[in-house]
Amino acid sequence: MIKDLLIAALAIILIFLVFNRESLSTKETLVVTKYDTMFTKHEVVKYKKGQQIPYKVIDTIYQIDPVHDTIYIVKDYSSAKMYKDTIKIDSIGFAYITDTISQNKIKGRSFKAEISEKTIYVQTTKTLPSKSALYWGFKGDYRLDNKKVEGSISLAFKGRKRGLFTISYGLQGYSVGMYQKLF
Repeated sequence: MIKDLLIAALAIILIFLVFNRESLSTKETLVVTKYDTMFTKHEVVKYKKGQQIPYKVIDTIYQIDPVHDTIYIVKDYSSAKMYKDTIKIDSIGFAYITDTISQNKIKGRSFKAEISEKTIYVQTTKTLPSKSALYWGFKGDYRLDNKKVEGSISLAFKGRKRGLFTISYGLQGYSVGMYQKLF
């Protein structure tokens, strides 16, 4: 009986060395890299009153327009006008500039910037392949011809790349098996 167990152990070691030699020589790792882009919006709003804005007179234009009367000129001079401008800043956002002008003076200026900032996160995951494993256990068989339950002691070896190998010893002798993963 001890001789039979020794033969079974040697057979398992032989199977281990034959079917698993390429996975012992190379250590492969599975590297998975995930990229995720997050957009963050920033909004900046600035406002200045007209007295805080410096100015410089660069030219004076005299225009005599006989069509307009004094009431029209005083009304145009006294009215407050708002000028808006939009500036696109590459692909990251927009800037809005609003000027309010009355009586030839800037009464107020506002600046609003909506900037989208993108951040790219890179996540790298490394996984090692599953290790080889050795299992032992019992196996029971029900024989239909003599209607008896027979048992055997089994050893199973799971390789890294190949399937599952088994060797069993029971009353009927030795049995060897190999199983391959389907899914």
